[in-house]
Amino acid sequence: MQKSQIDQISDLLLSYSAGDYKVRGEVSDELNDIDMIISGINMLGEELRVSNVSKEYFSSIFNAVTDLVMIADEDGKLIDVNQSTVDLTGYPEVRLMKTHINDILTESCQDFFEIVKRHLTENSNRFIREAEILTTENSIVYGLFTCSRIFNRFGKFKGYLISVKDITAEKEKEKLILKTILSTQSAEQRRVADDLHDSLGQELSMAQLMISNFDRYEVADREFYNLVELCRDIMEGAINRLREICFDLMPNVLVRGGIVLAVNTLVAKLEYLEEVEVEFTYPDSFSRLFPDLEIVIYRIIQEFINNMIKHSEANKLSIKLIDSETMVKVSLIEDGQGFDINKLNNIGENRGISNIRTKVKAFNGHYDFNSVIGKGTWLTLEFPKKETT
Repeated sequence: MQKSQIDQISDLLLSYSAGDYKVRGEVSDELNDIDMIISGINMLGEELRVSNVSKEYFSSIFNAVTDLVMIADEDGKLIDVNQSTVDLTGYPEVRLMKTHINDILTESCQDFFEIVKRHLTENSNRFIREAEILTTENSIVYGLFTCSRIFNRFGKFKGYLISVKDITAEKEKEKLILKTILSTQSAEQRRVADDLHDSLGQELSMAQLMISNFDRYEVADREFYNLVELCRDIMEGAINRLREICFDLMPNVLVRGGIVLAVNTLVAKLEYLEEVEVEFTYPDSFSRLFPDLEIVIYRIIQEFINNMIKHSEANKLSIKLIDSETMVKVSLIEDGQGFDINKLNNIGENRGISNIRTKVKAFNGHYDFNSVIGKGTWLTLEFPKKETT
């Protein structure tokens, strides 16, 4: 009898190890020590069954959620992901289980967990931020990350629960709206520039011509000639100023000649001031970009230069255009006094960079902006050359 009970214990343990928790051992009427062991194993099987049902229930919910759900340890390594994460990123679950969360984010978002650790406190157990996920196909998924800390039953911090809502469609709509606004602004600026040139510009030129006719007449009062000369100077200044306004609104050279010719014209104006030494380099094979992108790049360069003239006291400016098969890169470096980059976090201090960020975002670009006190400021831009709709 004792041998069969021991065999029974062995069979029970084998069944439980295989996941079959419904099997029960028979307890004899003797209620000896072996019977007590079998009874205990039966109770263990019941607990395992209940626990396994709860786990399967949780797992089914975990994988049924359409949002991406990830669990990471305190160092940021993934220890569990749901099926939506696997489907959307394209990474196999086995691969994700060996991955740090930084490895599935774009470079601009790879400080994600540092930010999470810095912001999550005892009093606030949730942090929300937008970030970009890079899929196996090198496409970008924009996600709204909601992070909270996980504690075990003893209150010890064990890691992060990360829920990610896919907001790619919303971001693409936002980009389209921004792009439409910028394109509309450019079209309106071009219209105003053309109207000013064709109407007011022509009238001022005609008035200048008529003033020049006064030279044919003899007038005894010399003050008359002084007034004519003053009017001529005022008219010439007004025409020059109108040309500058039209150029700032929409450089005709940009529309007809492209970004290289437009920047060369801008550089020539800077060099005329004899205050800043400018180096503008670009490949001989640099090809024209689609019109809206050329306008955006020109506006960003123009804004960078205007801020440099107003604030930086720079002596040198480097402008580089770098062309590849699919991307165009712009590098702007000046050697001015620089500033504390943290000031850009203050509302009212970041209008310039905010405008740049909006333009870059609308055309699927990336930028890197930095400044060091005493060393200068630099801005790098990168845009896809292919126009997206």
